[in-house]
Amino acid sequence: MNFKNISDKYRPIPFWSWNEKLDTEETRSQIKKMHDVGIGGFFMHARGGLQTEYMGEEWFENVSVSIDEAEKLGMGAWAYDENGWPSGFGNGFVNGHGIDYQQKYLRFEKEFTHKETAICQIGDLYFYYDVNPFYVDTLDEKIIAKFIECTYEPYYQKYKNSIEGFFTDEPQVSRNGIPWSFVMVSEYQNRYNDDLLSHLDALFFEVDGYKEVRVNFWKMVTDLFSSAYMKQIYDWCDERGLKLTGHLVLEETFLSQLPSNGACMPHYEYFHIPGMDWLGRGISDGLTMHQLSSVAQQLGKKQVLSETFACCGHNISFSELKGMYEWQMVRGVNLLCQHLEGYSNRGIRKRDYPPAMYCQQPWWSEYKHFVDAMSREGMILTEGKIKPEILVIHPQTSAWTLYDAGENAGINEKFARFINLIHELEEKHLPFHLGDETIMERHARVVEDRIEIGFQSYKYVITAECDVLLPTTEKILSEFTTNGGIILDCANSLDENSVTTDKSLTYTLRENDKYKVHYFTNTSVERKRSEILVNGLKVNIEIGELEPFESPYEFEPWGSLMVVETEDTPQMPLKDSEVRLSGTFAIKGKIENSITLDKCDYYFDGELQEKDGYVLNIAERANELARPVKIHQEYFVTANYIPEKLYLVCETPEIFKIYVNGIEVEFKDEGYFRDISFRKTDISKYLILGKNTISFDCNFVQSETVYENIRKSKLFESEKNKLFYDMEIEAIYLAGDFSVGTDDNWEKLDKNAVRYTGDFTIEEPKSEITLSNIEQQGFPFFSGELTVEGTVDVLGENPYLMLDLKGINAVRIKIGNNEKITLYNEKIPILDIAEKGRNKIEITLINNLRNLLGPHHLEIGESYGVGPGSFFKERCVWNYTWKQLEKWNEGYCFVETGVC
Repeated sequence: MNFKNISDKYRPIPFWSWNEKLDTEETRSQIKKMHDVGIGGFFMHARGGLQTEYMGEEWFENVSVSIDEAEKLGMGAWAYDENGWPSGFGNGFVNGHGIDYQQKYLRFEKEFTHKETAICQIGDLYFYYDVNPFYVDTLDEKIIAKFIECTYEPYYQKYKNSIEGFFTDEPQVSRNGIPWSFVMVSEYQNRYNDDLLSHLDALFFEVDGYKEVRVNFWKMVTDLFSSAYMKQIYDWCDERGLKLTGHLVLEETFLSQLPSNGACMPHYEYFHIPGMDWLGRGISDGLTMHQLSSVAQQLGKKQVLSETFACCGHNISFSELKGMYEWQMVRGVNLLCQHLEGYSNRGIRKRDYPPAMYCQQPWWSEYKHFVDAMSREGMILTEGKIKPEILVIHPQTSAWTLYDAGENAGINEKFARFINLIHELEEKHLPFHLGDETIMERHARVVEDRIEIGFQSYKYVITAECDVLLPTTEKILSEFTTNGGIILDCANSLDENSVTTDKSLTYTLRENDKYKVHYFTNTSVERKRSEILVNGLKVNIEIGELEPFESPYEFEPWGSLMVVETEDTPQMPLKDSEVRLSGTFAIKGKIENSITLDKCDYYFDGELQEKDGYVLNIAERANELARPVKIHQEYFVTANYIPEKLYLVCETPEIFKIYVNGIEVEFKDEGYFRDISFRKTDISKYLILGKNTISFDCNFVQSETVYENIRKSKLFESEKNKLFYDMEIEAIYLAGDFSVGTDDNWEKLDKNAVRYTGDFTIEEPKSEITLSNIEQQGFPFFSGELTVEGTVDVLGENPYLMLDLKGINAVRIKIGNNEKITLYNEKIPILDIAEKGRNKIEITLINNLRNLLGPHHLEIGESYGVGPGSFFKERCVWNYTWKQLEKWNEGYCFVETGVC
């Protein structure tokens, strides 16, 4: 039972966003950085901002270097199969073959106007199809064969099995109503010996026989997508010894699966490592995980991937990251794909659905602790077996009968009732699987009084919310009941599992040949004490050792407990004694503080556009002109203190002429600040006490290709997701050993945030601070490591530090020559590094990019759903499809920073 050593195959495989001009030496360097923190592999993901020709010579030079470096370090190099997403259009090559290859939607009208795309007439309705020229028909096998030819084949011809495989991302049937394909009419005739064209009205209206038509239609759509896209690519990879992973789009609800993929579960069969995504901080009903893990466990697929953490914002804590991932793991996920590691954070790249989960973050040096812990949990869950007794039939077939491309309230009501059933089973701590009818059609059988699907066998079947079933399902259930099988319409008659009395904990069990592992998660912000009715030892997930634990067990916020069952009576832990940090602490050494300057006066061709205007307005306004523009910017900052060195930090300094107080700056490059594209030069000799002006001049112009791509990007997501600019204009920064002056205009906001309204000034460095609300003590924009010194009184039987981390991702605690590191809101025993009584203590606080990069100006304050549009004040390509812009506030929102 060795939980200490973690094989690379259990370690995370993040999205590595190739979003910049690629350089082979930089590519090697970044892979080494990943390896140093315990990353097991990477997906080479073409993404918006890419300056190197996609799949050109230079692209493949970097792929070759990546494969070579990965082999040296024992990592896995994976290809990503698209330029941007959704997968399938081959960077425009496939859909570029014309209308036969392009995505289509079924429409109707009462006046015959769409003659060129007419399909048929039924009564007074004229049916036709709309065309989306930017994506492909994923229901036609020959079209996906073209995608394989242009994307998959080049990798295989160059690298054979030197790559692990491919990630396919959000392939879809339709995101805009009922789909149409030129293969449908003949396919419907072959399947059902019926004419689809005579039934198109039944897809929109409740005419006679509409339920049967809808079931037939959506079953056909689901099967076609499975065979044309998923199975064809899976078979291609399988025949060549490569793996396919990835995920579908909109897996979360019955309605979201219609019409994007018909039903999610049938397609998971055609992944070697089936996957999902979960973006943003919210947690919900868990249906996505249950759908995915049920198929994986039924069909013997040991690893289940989740692309996760995007949209959370830079300020998300490791406690919450851990809790979000464990919320997925307890429901079957066991392989982490972090979203996102940006090759660069220059320009638009820094706003690509943060947080940046990469080396730009100050916490990167301590990231390995988190990576190891999540990998260890994933390994233990992967290598254990799950054997639920309960099969819940998924009601997606019934949802098909309710879908008419309208409001579809009936589907949402059915979904809500089904989720209540899932919650009831989870609250009783009863493991279960979902049964998809198409998967059952392929793999289910009745053995005596049980239903078997692949490797799993079930004693009970629940059919709640299944108003309609496929004939094959009805046949299986009939045989099951004939043999004495038990069918339930709810979970009321099932007894609770007595493993814990706390219904709010989520639970799963994994069985190994030599031991059982019980896994509990607390996915809430509340600390709670819960009865755990298992004899065993706790797995310390950070180091892999087994330790005693006491019931009731105290769960941290977002905490978990993994118990290896034993017959031993656990050793009782000592009584805790809380130690708190209070008072002032001296700042140790010089600190690289910062100010973000994101407002300036700016001029186009000598004409004032805005005074004190938001900097991201500049390039977007210039882009709308679609012509060259001479841009002049003036930033203002008051200095009441001039440090020995004060760095001006900006991106692409080579495109600007830069002036400080009217004197042209010789930009002598002195390294970078946070990202390699944020270049530094010392401007202290140009500064004066009082008000300073920093000016930028450039000739701003994009190529015609960029202007055309901007126009296309407003029409469909595949174009926006690969958009790049020739030139960009971003905020600038000042960095150095100084304090940032603010007055008292601070307002408390929700989500541990504050808003400041006023000016920022450069002041003499602070010598001491308290450890709460550090952002209001001269460090509003701070991003880095801050070390302080003080004293702490260590008393009691088992003294521990109690930290309340806000805006802080990691803390190093040093007493004498002994050091501890924590990433979480947890009790930190310190008797092993301290002596009883008063101790000198050194604390290093490590935060994140949030207060440096924002978003700073949303009226709501801190956002838990952050995307590119969260940073823009005016409508532009990055928020073009939003119903309305988020409300704006000229003040600056910061997150609270401290540990007490």
